[in-house]
Amino acid sequence: MSVIDRRTRQKAEIRQRILDAARQIAREKDWNAVTIRSIAEAIDYTPPIVYEHFQNKEDVLLSIVKEGHVENRRVFDEILAMELSAEEKILRLSMVQWTFANEKPEIFRLMHNPERMEQQRDMMREGMEDAKQKIEGLFREVSPDTENMGELIFNWFCLMQGYINLITNIRPEQGAKMLENVQDPNMVALFKQPTQLFERAIRRFIKSL
Repeated sequence: MSVIDRRTRQKAEIRQRILDAARQIAREKDWNAVTIRSIAEAIDYTPPIVYEHFQNKEDVLLSIVKEGHVENRRVFDEILAMELSAEEKILRLSMVQWTFANEKPEIFRLMHNPERMEQQRDMMREGMEDAKQKIEGLFREVSPDTENMGELIFNWFCLMQGYINLITNIRPEQGAKMLENVQDPNMVALFKQPTQLFERAIRRFIKSL
């Protein structure tokens, strides 16, 4: 391996360590705790090293958001290419969002932060338009209500976001405390099986189209 190749690999490794450190800090605390200094301390480097790879904290966050969208788009395209019914594809797309939000809640919240949506639209505009058309195509296969297609897709999005935000924004200790105060055993059982609850809600929505 040449010196140039080794340096390129080392730069890529440090860049990835910076992104991983930022995500870990946000997961343990929140995104407000992510600073260039806190990242540098987490990877045992000085702040100037971080600035060699990113202009500022916003540049770090934007890179993380972009990675999240790229990952989601890859899975999105894989599902659309499968030999499945439109109903099953919509269900799987929904479950992908649920899984992503539960496995990487800090990234999901960053990607869906209302204060950042305009910035992200500019960054992902071309890909988002293509995805929008493909989702509309799926819903047209399922629902005859073409006049209200935009509203149906918006309802689907709100249903997903509502469930996801309810579950991911409640920390485990908070959830346990809430369940202690719930006297309805059926409600307790629902909260203990959130994935199944989410899937049933999506299936009912698809069936209603």
